[in-house]
Amino acid sequence: MSGAMQEVRAVATGEVLGAVPLTGADEVAAVVARAREALRGWRRAAPHERADLLRAGSAALGTPETVERLAALHARESGKVIAQARHEIRGAARLLEANAELGRMWTGTIAPTGALPGGENDLTLVEQVPLGVVVTVIPFNFPVELMLEKAAAALATGNVVIVKLPPQNPLATLETVRILHAAGVPEGVLQAVAGDTAMAAALCSVPGVDAVSLTGSVGAGVAVATSTAALLRPLHLELGGNGAAIVLPDADLDLVVSETLRGRLLMNGQACAGTKRVLAHRSVAAELTARLEAALRPIAAVDPVLEDARLGPLIDAGAAARVHTQVERAVSEGATRVLGESRETPAGPDARPGSPWFVPTLLAGVPASAAVAIDDEIFGPVFTVVPVDDADQAIDVANASSLRLTAAVFSADLPQAMGIAQELDFGGVVVNGTNNYRPPVVPFGGVALAGAGREGIGYTIEELTRSRFIALKGLRTRRAQP
Repeated sequence: MSGAMQEVRAVATGEVLGAVPLTGADEVAAVVARAREALRGWRRAAPHERADLLRAGSAALGTPETVERLAALHARESGKVIAQARHEIRGAARLLEANAELGRMWTGTIAPTGALPGGENDLTLVEQVPLGVVVTVIPFNFPVELMLEKAAAALATGNVVIVKLPPQNPLATLETVRILHAAGVPEGVLQAVAGDTAMAAALCSVPGVDAVSLTGSVGAGVAVATSTAALLRPLHLELGGNGAAIVLPDADLDLVVSETLRGRLLMNGQACAGTKRVLAHRSVAAELTARLEAALRPIAAVDPVLEDARLGPLIDAGAAARVHTQVERAVSEGATRVLGESRETPAGPDARPGSPWFVPTLLAGVPASAAVAIDDEIFGPVFTVVPVDDADQAIDVANASSLRLTAAVFSADLPQAMGIAQELDFGGVVVNGTNNYRPPVVPFGGVALAGAGREGIGYTIEELTRSRFIALKGLRTRRAQP
């Protein structure tokens, strides 16, 4: 390492939590060389041997003491409320366990060579093999869970992994890597590095890396795709989302409010699959807005370690400033601010200049042509209600975005809701529930600029392995003709 250190502070209080060593762009080649050396033994290990180590890591990560310790650290460095932080750590441990078992049983097929004349005597095995050295670029919003979403699948099938830590909040993720090392996963097999943008760019494009799995902004995804284009390196990209919820006249508005709040407030509004556009039929838009306002007014941004916290600060002051700018733009384009402040709001336990705090904000009457109704994804606790005339307009507005990750439809008429769901060109659609829906068993991913590839138990493994055939010519004795 270069010897330089990055200091990490609590988002809510500014308290110093620790520091991480920084890797320079000129040190990336050595990191990759270490990974390639470790790959030799790891890919040859029996699946049950890799699975045993991952299960040991899952057990260590999932103990009540470890969950509590990591969740507290995560909440303080990220601003994520403590209940959500605990849920993330437990979910990460389950991902390790599930991928360990799936990797242990991962198998191939036999190609039907006898389907065509001349292949009757051959036997062709089709197997799934690891890609090799996989770089995983992790975002700040769900760092522990997303690191293991990628790394557990990669490791279980014989890849080795280099984790690029999120610069804003690296501590809990780095500690998770150390827990896996202590459980027996070799350090060269799973490495974690912190560094600046130049280091990240070098890591994704240096020779010796076989694939990149990135969760982050559209800009980051495009940059990686551009820098690696000449290498034709496999990319697995989970990028932004401007999720839409279509609310029809017969929808249960209480359900719409509770589900929208639950999905939108996750990680303080900084979730790619959050409900960022509520496309409400004009006949119910005003009533829905009033109900959303009543539900949001009691919610305050507080220190995320408090047990009853529902909303914490944004990841940093820059994030709050960006959300403020986006809200002001929406107002200038015709939206009405029903709830929220006309400036960044230092309304937390530590009201510092350049504050990361942002109060819940509700925008009504948002024109369908406004930027926030199309591609201006707001990463913060902002609710936008876009009135629409009918289901057809709602579908058109939803599909107009290039950030088509997940969507939702609320209606008592299930056949109608299903018909609308099938016309929504998104990676996933939820009927009568928040579109912020990501159980680990679904193929999670987007369309267009929302990304490429799918994550989930089994689906991530498919992204991080490739098929290879081995043909044994003339192995069989030809049987007599019928």
